[in-house]
Amino acid sequence: MAEDKEQGSSSEFPNNPITPTGDRNIWEALFPLFAFIVVNRLFSLLWAIVVATVWSLKITFQRYRQGHPIGRFLPIVTIGIIARGVVGIITDSEAVYFGIGIGIKASVGFVLIISVFLKKNLLTKYAPLILGFKRSITSQPVYKKAMNHISVFIAFAQFASSAFDIWLFNNASVDGYLIIRFFVNWPFTTLVILGSFFYLNRRLSQIQGFPGIASIWKKN
Repeated sequence: MAEDKEQGSSSEFPNNPITPTGDRNIWEALFPLFAFIVVNRLFSLLWAIVVATVWSLKITFQRYRQGHPIGRFLPIVTIGIIARGVVGIITDSEAVYFGIGIGIKASVGFVLIISVFLKKNLLTKYAPLILGFKRSITSQPVYKKAMNHISVFIAFAQFASSAFDIWLFNNASVDGYLIIRFFVNWPFTTLVILGSFFYLNRRLSQIQGFPGIASIWKKN
């Protein structure tokens, strides 16, 4: 096991081929996974990280050009991707490179919970950009309460996923870690997303005249 991990570091890839807007793109998710494994084995860690970083930047700018909400955070996302690639090359350490990704995942959970306690829920603010909710919905107490519940639910899902990643990293080879994590986190993340949507739709149905999330989404 230790020998496998000394062969090179790994990169962070999308765990779920469902974009923030609900589009499914299995190729977008699988390509960097297998590309990194192949490049890392045939060439070197440096080139594997370069490929992963360039692909991540390509997808980020592509989503920005398509008008996805990530465009609002493009500078931060871009700097983060480049910084992570540089750190991975300089340290030549799997623990550091993967640790950054796992740490970010857990940090998202903490930020969500803190935003709820501070009554500045980030999901409450940014969900309308994706779901197309109007003020008549977002101003309702039931919407704010439901989003608080969903934020806490997603936060603990992030913690659980991070814990699984740490365990898997310590008990699998590089290739095994990448492949197993992808095919475990994919259905897990999908269930979290779908569960959140169903719950939100059920709670918002209490609002008189609410047509349903699916209907609002189609109009947008």
